[in-house]
Amino acid sequence: MTNDLMPFPGAKKNPMLLIGMPHIALKAPSYFDLTPDQTVTYSAAQKVTPTTLTAGQKLYRVYGGPAKAAGGFWAPSAPGANESEGDWRGSNAVEPQWNAGTHVVEMTVNAGQHVQTWMGEIESQPALDNQNDAIKDWWLVGGGTQYFFQFWTPAFKNGVTLKPMGGTPWADPRAVAAVTSGQMPQNTLNLDAKATDLNPQEPIEAHVAAVETLATALRAAAQSLQSQNDADDAAPLAEAANNLIATANQLLKDHGSDEEAAALRVRSQLSLGRVIDIDPAWPQAQQAIAALGSVVRSAAVISNRTG
Repeated sequence: MTNDLMPFPGAKKNPMLLIGMPHIALKAPSYFDLTPDQTVTYSAAQKVTPTTLTAGQKLYRVYGGPAKAAGGFWAPSAPGANESEGDWRGSNAVEPQWNAGTHVVEMTVNAGQHVQTWMGEIESQPALDNQNDAIKDWWLVGGGTQYFFQFWTPAFKNGVTLKPMGGTPWADPRAVAAVTSGQMPQNTLNLDAKATDLNPQEPIEAHVAAVETLATALRAAAQSLQSQNDADDAAPLAEAANNLIATANQLLKDHGSDEEAAALRVRSQLSLGRVIDIDPAWPQAQQAIAALGSVVRSAAVISNRTG
């Protein structure tokens, strides 16, 4: 897609982009480490800083569709009454297939508690279509402020209270009502090549193999969660697996014919740590976390973003 029609709210054509953080871990004394696949969701224009929130402090999160109320990334304020979906998607670099943007939740740090987070500026992202394909020349600039939390830990779960605030100013009430449906995908997408046919010495083909490994790990975790009657957690993982395979198949098509499109597609995966929330307590979560790290690390190498 290369026309001049905005593909979705917030996307801009050929804007000036922010410089992204390299694929490195960030550490601070007595703080949890920010992993490389989380670090690359920040821009390098401002320092990414460890920050402790204390009792009574509040943050906000927009969510919906695959994105849930409890998640890793939060904002200092809720969308204003006159804020548009484009304003929100553009400054927060949120792709439509990641997050429907229909709900707002408020986080408050509980009395006597404190929680750790890393705060920084949001990195630019290539605009993606609903097949997870990079839309040539179109970008989400980012530039907003994000806070990352280890939302799956007892320190977070016991340290904060989440309060639903209703729909976003731009949300269709019907979408708001349907946001918690938790439906599993009807079909399973498969890679258009055998893994044994991929050359591990060729960077793009090796990356495709890593993406398939991640998709397989997410599906295994989703199936385990579904067997525990946890469709709300299982469905986003299964959906993410299909999106990953769709992207991998397009990478195979672009490789050798449209290397610019392939490069955009790989770069878009630098922020998978922002897109795919994996609770380490879930069954088979560690395999999925390791596979996610491998994909982001591979994307960083191909995109020359290693530290």
